Amino acid sequence: MKNKKIATVLRKSALMLLLIALIIIELCYRLNAEKIGLTADTYMTLTRLIGGAACMLFMLEFSFETVMNPLGNKSILSICAILPAFVIAINNFPFVSYIAKDCSINGAAGQIALYAFSCLCVGFFEEMAFRGCALMFFLKKRTESKGKIFIAILLSSLIFGVVHLVNIFTSSPAAVLLQIGYSALIGALCSMVLLYTKNIWLCVLCHGLYNFCGGLKDNFGEGTMWTSPQMIFTAIVAVIVTVYMVWLFFKMPNEKAKELYLKNNS
Repeated sequence: MKNKKIATVLRKSALMLLLIALIIIELCYRLNAEKIGLTADTYMTLTRLIGGAACMLFMLEFSFETVMNPLGNKSILSICAILPAFVIAINNFPFVSYIAKDCSINGAAGQIALYAFSCLCVGFFEEMAFRGCALMFFLKKRTESKGKIFIAILLSSLIFGVVHLVNIFTSSPAAVLLQIGYSALIGALCSMVLLYTKNIWLCVLCHGLYNFCGGLKDNFGEGTMWTSPQMIFTAIVAVIVTVYMVWLFFKMPNEKAKELYLKNNS
């Protein structure tokens, strides 16, 4: 009992320190970014790392720590089952346009590596928040049936999509609506990764890879990304993987959702 109280105090203290650090970075960026050399990329990386760490503390508070174990599921079959999710992530790069030389990537290796790390940090924060916290919260009392599990996935994915409404101030309404739609779909995809592998870190990797592949051309390239052949190829892959994931969901035993909360699950 005493150890639990100490752990609770430590978690709350760490959370308070993270929130203070987040506020300090926010104030520095808004008021003195140029003077202290705090770039937008550095700001994004730091805030996402701190936000993700804070979400992990919330997960510990609600006893969702099972999914934070990187070695939580050693089942090769379960990992292989969700590999198509990584196909979607990788396919976010315009392979058809790149091979046809309609677009090119010209960034230096160091710059691309830093961008990859930044994408991973964004994936870290968003997966801890929306799969590690939101999905785990919604799913906890909805593991009895496929319908309830579906509702939990739907709720967390829709929330993830809707939060992208904040981009309305920097993008067109059509672009934001599109972003909301595909963000919700990626949320559902990562939810399946979590359900099958019980490993939030694979969700982080999938999410970060999706952002990285999708942003390479915009950040380090030139030319036309969305040519007709590229759109057709992307649509075909998306439809095939979607059909597969729907089949995988209905094939999945309900026990997989319950296993997310088993402390000694391996």
